[in-house]
Amino acid sequence: MFFQKLGKFVVQYPVPIITFWVIFAALAIALPPHWNDVTLDGDLAFLPKNMPSVEADALFRRAFPQRQAKSQLVFAVSRADAVLSEDDLRFADRMASPLQNAQGIFLYRSAEKGGTEPLTAGIENQAATTIQYAMEAWEEAALLDPRNWHPLWNMALVSGEQGKSNEKQQYRQQAIAIRPELENEKLELVPSDPFDWNQFDVLTRHTQVRGDMLTSSDGHAVLVVVETRNEFMATDNIRVLQEATAYVETWRERAKVEGLAHLEIGVTGNAAIGGEMLLAAKESIANTELYTILLVVVILLVIYRTPMMLTVPLLSIAISFIISSWLVALLTQVHYLPGLEWVDFKVFKTSRIFIVVILFGAGTDFCLFLIGRYREELVRCRDHQWAIAQALAGVGEALTASAMTTVVGLGMMFFADFEKYRNSGPAIGLCLLVTLLTCLTLAPAIMRFLGPLLFWPWGDTQQFVEKSRPVTTAWWEQISNWICRWPGMTLMVVVVVLGIVGFPSMWNRIRTGQAVEVSYDLFGDLDSDRMAKQTALRLREHFPLGESGPLTILAVNSSGQFGEREGRSVILDLSRTIFATDEDVEQVFTSEQPLGDKPAGYSFSGRGRQVILLRNHRRTKEFFLAQEPKLRGEIALLRVIVDRNPFSNEAIALLGKIESDLKAKIETLPSPWNETKIFIQGTTPSIRDLRFVTQRDQKRIEFGVIVAVFFVLLVILRRPFVCAYMILSVLFSYYVTLGFTEMVFRTVFADSYQALDWKVPLFLFVILAAIGQDYNVYLATRVFEEQKRLGPRQGLIRGITTTGGIITSCGLVMAGTFASMCMGTLLGVIEIGFALTVGVLLDTFVVRTIMLPCFLALMNQYTKSADTGMAGE
Repeated sequence: MFFQKLGKFVVQYPVPIITFWVIFAALAIALPPHWNDVTLDGDLAFLPKNMPSVEADALFRRAFPQRQAKSQLVFAVSRADAVLSEDDLRFADRMASPLQNAQGIFLYRSAEKGGTEPLTAGIENQAATTIQYAMEAWEEAALLDPRNWHPLWNMALVSGEQGKSNEKQQYRQQAIAIRPELENEKLELVPSDPFDWNQFDVLTRHTQVRGDMLTSSDGHAVLVVVETRNEFMATDNIRVLQEATAYVETWRERAKVEGLAHLEIGVTGNAAIGGEMLLAAKESIANTELYTILLVVVILLVIYRTPMMLTVPLLSIAISFIISSWLVALLTQVHYLPGLEWVDFKVFKTSRIFIVVILFGAGTDFCLFLIGRYREELVRCRDHQWAIAQALAGVGEALTASAMTTVVGLGMMFFADFEKYRNSGPAIGLCLLVTLLTCLTLAPAIMRFLGPLLFWPWGDTQQFVEKSRPVTTAWWEQISNWICRWPGMTLMVVVVVLGIVGFPSMWNRIRTGQAVEVSYDLFGDLDSDRMAKQTALRLREHFPLGESGPLTILAVNSSGQFGEREGRSVILDLSRTIFATDEDVEQVFTSEQPLGDKPAGYSFSGRGRQVILLRNHRRTKEFFLAQEPKLRGEIALLRVIVDRNPFSNEAIALLGKIESDLKAKIETLPSPWNETKIFIQGTTPSIRDLRFVTQRDQKRIEFGVIVAVFFVLLVILRRPFVCAYMILSVLFSYYVTLGFTEMVFRTVFADSYQALDWKVPLFLFVILAAIGQDYNVYLATRVFEEQKRLGPRQGLIRGITTTGGIITSCGLVMAGTFASMCMGTLLGVIEIGFALTVGVLLDTFVVRTIMLPCFLALMNQYTKSADTGMAGE
């Protein structure tokens, strides 16, 4: 009744409806907030706050307020054919010199503005100390490259400001000796626009304490590290990466000019990797949007061959996409309203990929269902307006029901602990609701407004009906007759054949709780042709695998004696325990062993004397012992390098062993040291927590989706057994899809394949379990409608025949939109796109075409036999 009234309303007032939506879209474009201004990215930054790695990170920030670096750029100079020569090393030093000079300018400007750097926390007269650190950076820059006059000029400027005229003159003359044309130049900071990478510190092979970490043990590689305050996945890292890449290209050209073409120069580090991932995500989004639109246009042209008909779905979806994206962005600002500070809604860049494909896929399906029913109504009556109203009345309930299964399914992600899941599902669901509203109001209003133009170039409704018929009914009549004749045998054959592919996944789920093995290797998502990944892979030949993701272990004891003799002895004991855990432990850097060597007796060799000197160095204390006054002496840091990929399951296993060995060792220590607590920070602990929380969330979400979708189906169909079968059939197709996807990627990427991306099983389940019911609902509602008129058998045949072509068309559109995800550059997105494409095709051509009709036919047979038996009695 409601949709009949809605149909009449839309037909009567098409212009006001179109005007409303157009104005709404225009406001969404003009008014803030805009999508790109509020979207976030990353995975590890959105773990629950009670996760061990998050607690360790918070403790680290409190204990080491001067250590504000959150990511790093690693410039690498290496050669594969031989050990780096002195010329090679000096070239690397010269490459580092401008970076050190920029660091000095950054520190100086900070002090000049009245700000102070966290580097000097707890020190009186911090501004003066910060300027002193700036001078130290310039001195090192000048030593790294004697031909670089910039740091000398900057030191002359600052010396003059400090009233040190002799030093000013000395530095100025040294700079003029390198560049005579400076004789008449005014002192000022040079360059005027240095690298602004939000840098915290620059480390070279000459840096005290940490410099030894930057030269490979085989002598083939040396690193220059720029520590930055940007988060690993900060959007600004795109700009930083682009500038760092340009810097590398400049020095590659210089190497060629200077006869050092054998040097391999690149940039990596987690800041560069984060920038690469953001760039890849941006490219994936752009490719997905482009190919989604192209595929939808092509498929609709093939189906209808009427260009004007394309305006119905395309305009409706475009407007819904603009409005829904703005509404989602607007929700991120709700916490600014009084009384709603508790609302913490976030939106992520990669969510746009799913919003695009689901909105275009589902929105096109909605319009296809509407247009398909509209075509049927035109056959009965040539009245254009009446056909639109009747079409909306006929499909409105089914479209709403199918949309609600998806919205409710996606809404179950709200109950996840992982923020990216908790926010993404409801965001996509909201966008789909807006799309449903536009397809139920704007789409028919456009059809009514265009009138006869809708049928161009065919000219009239009769030719449109004849020319736009997507598939002849004869083929679907043959399928439906076959199914009604042999439903049991047909169903059994399908289940057995597909079960061969899906059974391993089902068995693994029963046995281990996980259908397939998954990978949390975020680094592996990137293409191998990206500089950051190429450089990182090259460095793995010269440094331990864990160099890029060390373990930061915080030993906490309230006695406050870590700087005393007993505390130093405990640090050595903990270091020995870690070394004894596994042979893959390469180095353990502590305040007692700042060079990372295995603790041994005192040695007066060159390296032994170096260790003794470094123990009392300022940088050693800043790096390994808590600097926050309230925590001083209570926290000691151990930096552990292992020879395992920090993203791998093997690294997680080793982390667990180190953790348990340390706790066992602590229990044997005398009081108060036996009360020492261990917190571990780093990539591997974060990946372990990510694995734990996402696997827990997956089980919770899957259960919620199954229950929620079942009840939605029950409300729509009021047939419990049919609803339960629909759920089981989609679950079956999920396991088949997962098994097939894993088999394909294992075969195609045989050399580098580890496992499916960790997001594949969950997103596949939620989207397939929700969207997969759309076609089942549309078929079932039409079958039940026809059975009321024609009886069980003829109603089933009529339902299959009338919906076959339109559902197949919709399935191809939806599969095509998901296939567009495979045009991206992130492997995880490609895997999700492939899996969803296979899953939708399986639902379209197997579940909806064969499995559900077979079950309905078996129910008809059972009902008939039961009625016959009762009649006989």
